[in-house]
Amino acid sequence: MKPTNLKGQVGKRYLLSDFNIAFQLRQEKKDKTLQLKDRHLNHILFLLEGEMNISYYEFRNHLCRAGEMIFIPQDSIAVAEAYTEINYLLLSFNNQIILHEDLGWNELKDHSGDRDVFHKLDIRPPLQDVIDSISFYLKSHIACPHLDEVKEKEIFLMLKVFYTKPEVARFLKPLLRQDMDFKAYVIKHYANTKNVEELSKLCNLSVRAFTRKFKTHFGDSPYRWILRQKANQIKMLLADKKITLQAIIKEYGFSSPAHFTTYCKKQFGITPSAYRNTLNGRQDTLAPDRSVPPQP
Repeated sequence: MKPTNLKGQVGKRYLLSDFNIAFQLRQEKKDKTLQLKDRHLNHILFLLEGEMNISYYEFRNHLCRAGEMIFIPQDSIAVAEAYTEINYLLLSFNNQIILHEDLGWNELKDHSGDRDVFHKLDIRPPLQDVIDSISFYLKSHIACPHLDEVKEKEIFLMLKVFYTKPEVARFLKPLLRQDMDFKAYVIKHYANTKNVEELSKLCNLSVRAFTRKFKTHFGDSPYRWILRQKANQIKMLLADKKITLQAIIKEYGFSSPAHFTTYCKKQFGITPSAYRNTLNGRQDTLAPDRSVPPQP
């Protein structure tokens, strides 16, 4: 088999994140009170049917109708009362990758204004099409974290293209106040650096200052986080049977096939060939090696 060129695959590392992204399709009965308690996450609530009254932060008793979306920032507890039976799609996330400067989001800060307003917008037809596709996947019980990430980006792309900058800036003002630049920069550049020292230098920080800031934003040490990203990337490449094991070994600098096998058994509790066979439905071909338990 001809080895697959990994240059295109390496670029996809930017799609892999260590963040929480989740879509939920929910229904509530009339007069039901609901509360969003995940204060460490941002939420966008897309009201598909019905009417509700919602309160969070200093915003109290705001009426929301079908065809509207509400941004609920992290560190807030939102309480809503359903005036009618309601159906809604909820996007919950804590990543800032969608605000990377490549998409021009940084310039929104100049349009957000000084006064806080209730963070609500109408759902326009192009965005509605994306919401419909997400609802279809959820109703079909199709669950995939990579699909969630793609759909999240698609939603923010619709905001960028079909809404004015002042509209989006007011809608996302609490998010724009969060320190998104550091996260976005790390996510874009970590794969092109050899170690933590090089990455910290790229961020114009000492290793100590970088590590402290990294732990604040990512909840882990940079060394462990980078190792986890590497493991996730390798698992993703192993899932693509068109990519040879030798190509992966070369790309990630393993000294030999035996070195790569040892790494996979330590990280995944299984050899690379067995992992690939399992993903391709050949679970009886080679049983997982349980001599070394998977590491978190």
